[in-house]
Amino acid sequence: PISSAVARAHAIFQRANLARRAGQMRDAADAYAELLQRHRNDRRAGLAAFELGRIRMDALDDPRGAVRALSQALRLSPDAGFREDALARIVFAQDALGQRAACRKARDRYLSGYPQGVHVVSLAARCR
Repeated sequence: PISSAVARAHAIFQRANLARRAGQMRDAADAYAELLQRHRNDRRAGLAAFELGRIRMDALDDPRGAVRALSQALRLSPDAGFREDALARIVFAQDALGQRAACRKARDRYLSGYPQGVHVVSLAARCR
C-alpha cells in the first residue's frame, strides 16, 4: 500500500505538472515549491526543484530563485539526468544577476563535469 505521505506528494506533483502543461506557471511554481516544503524526502523532490528552477528562470524572471531551486535540485538528485542542464542554467542565472565570481565558479563546475557538453559554446560568452 502507498503511504498517505507518498500519495499526497504524488498529488501535488501531478497538480504542478498539469499547471505547467496548461501554461499556468505561477500555479506550477507554487505547487513544486509546496512539494519541496512538505515532502523534501520524496523521490520526486529533485525533479520538482529542477522544474521550479526552470519556471523561475524562464517564465517568472526570477534568476535568484532559479539559482536556489536548481542548486537544491542538484543536492537532492546529484546523479539525475537533468544535472548538466541544471549546472548550465545556474551559470546563465548567475550571469543575469551580474554575479561574476559566482558565475565563473558555476561555469568552471559545468566545464569540469561536461568538457564536451551541449552548453559549452553558449557558456563561453558568460561571466564577463
